[in-house]
Amino acid sequence: MEVSNNSKHARAIFKLNQLSVSQNDGVARTGTGEIVGRQKWVINTDYSLDSREAEDFIVNAASEEEALMKVENLLIGVAKRKGMTVGSIFVNFAMTKAEIDG
Repeated sequence: MEVSNNSKHARAIFKLNQLSVSQNDGVARTGTGEIVGRQKWVINTDYSLDSREAEDFIVNAASEEEALMKVENLLIGVAKRKGMTVGSIFVNFAMTKAEIDG
């Protein structure tokens, strides 16, 4: 009886530590729902190349800092393709897609 009870507890602990990946958003979570690794971040920025533009970028990142760095690198790539350099970049907001979706 006691061995059966221990195996039930061990199985429950195993399930809590097992990772699952959501088919909807591709985010890996533990059995308790904690997000592991990267998730989608929405960064709204105003930036200056040849005209004033504002745009939302969605990038996969583990933190806000990494998301901001990825957006800056994206803007550098856009500027290079247009034969320009990036001017000022102003971040209006940065939050996970999950926070926006509710």
